[in-house]
Amino acid sequence: MKKWRLVLIGTVSLSLAACEKAPSYEFEGTYFITEGEDCTIPASAEDNENYFLEITRQVHNGSVSYSAKLPSVAKAEMPITSVQNASPSKDNELTFSFTHAKVPGAVPGSSKMSFEISVVPNKNKENHLWLTKQKAIMVRDEKVSEYDVLDNLRRFFELGKAGACLRKGTAAS
Repeated sequence: MKKWRLVLIGTVSLSLAACEKAPSYEFEGTYFITEGEDCTIPASAEDNENYFLEITRQVHNGSVSYSAKLPSVAKAEMPITSVQNASPSKDNELTFSFTHAKVPGAVPGSSKMSFEISVVPNKNKENHLWLTKQKAIMVRDEKVSEYDVLDNLRRFFELGKAGACLRKGTAAS
């Protein structure tokens, strides 16, 4: 009887361990651009002082979600805060959208612009994310145009294979 109980307890324990979620990445924080696959701190003082992305965590009814601030979209006169909260996918990916109702200089109601970014934890570097997607979507006169911002960045900057590496922390000196 004792062996039977031990086997039952062991089986139940293994089953519960298999159902348990893997530890989740703590996305909340301020992120700065780094360079290359090794995520080295750039030589540019401006890149080291100005954060690229800030992620904040919200808990509502026991459910965790995140919102983001992306200051670089302010140059396109876009709101810098994501339009809705995001929850991590099963692959621990977060996707944020930044939308503006009109494009500056366009006839009201004829244009719309948005940015979408996706980040995932960098499995090789603690407190780092990969920016795997950054695209701009513009609707003008019912025509949709998409631009892959990361592809354009690759022409001017050294990025990692997965995308741009973001370092969590404070401004580096």
